[in-house]
Amino acid sequence: MNQRHFWRQMMLKAGRIFFWISLFFLMLQLGCERSGEKSLGKSELVRINNVSISIEEFRQMSEAQPLEGKMRLLDEKGLRDFLDNYVITREVLYQEAKQKGFDKRKAIMARVEDFKRAMAIDALLEEALKGKDEVSDEEALKYYQEDQDRFIEPREIKIRHIVVNSEAALKEVLTRLTGGESFEKLASTYNVDRSREDGGNLGYIRRGQLAPSFAQFEETAFSLRKKGQISEVVKTPLGYHLIQLEDSRGTALRPFDQVKERIRVFLKVKKKQDAYLAYVKETKSRAKIVMNEKLWAEEEKKE
Repeated sequence: MNQRHFWRQMMLKAGRIFFWISLFFLMLQLGCERSGEKSLGKSELVRINNVSISIEEFRQMSEAQPLEGKMRLLDEKGLRDFLDNYVITREVLYQEAKQKGFDKRKAIMARVEDFKRAMAIDALLEEALKGKDEVSDEEALKYYQEDQDRFIEPREIKIRHIVVNSEAALKEVLTRLTGGESFEKLASTYNVDRSREDGGNLGYIRRGQLAPSFAQFEETAFSLRKKGQISEVVKTPLGYHLIQLEDSRGTALRPFDQVKERIRVFLKVKKKQDAYLAYVKETKSRAKIVMNEKLWAEEEKKE
């Protein structure tokens, strides 16, 4: 099944969620009427003691679930489990906690206040910094032309690697490397490819020489600068790799098209950080801030 067909099927299944929600609502309402209890309101999905949860609130809760959670809401059983074991259970426990006074405890109220502050600050910054991190092709090209030294790298690099196909083996290798054992010796012991016969030696490689599925391996290898330097762990279809730089020769300037997105990401982060610092500075300038320097000095002495 191709990806487009898969997502089309997912959308069709997701559309059935609201059918099942409506069916639940009807069944619950009929149940209340038969039992002689006060019937649920038109948009009331469930009532727990004196607290009502509307159909719209239930839909919002189901929509707020991560993708993995939504996958479980594509049939009647999944929705009913979500209603019984999450929505109703959470409300019952919350009411019990309130009845016992947990919601009034200072530690909990402090955590709620901290959460409220963080949410308010995030919303403020999202609005204040909106659009401040946009980077044009012209800005990216200007940075590339003015800082070309950043994009000069060896034309060829000679590398060794250790490659294993399990996390357990990787852990063993990392422990033995930390203990000072030879990279070459460990490659001869653990490697799951033919390079095991030559201590993980892969010889000289150039940009673009490896298959696309090894793009991250290549990127990591060319990021090494010092002879003997060992990379972080890289995952490829072959397994878990550690790369060691043996030698390099020649120099080459990476074409703009190859580094444009990397530059764009870097500049987006920088522009957003600069905008954030400027906004904080401007906001502080409008606030009246009085510092008790004497008290602060006493606090510093304690440290």
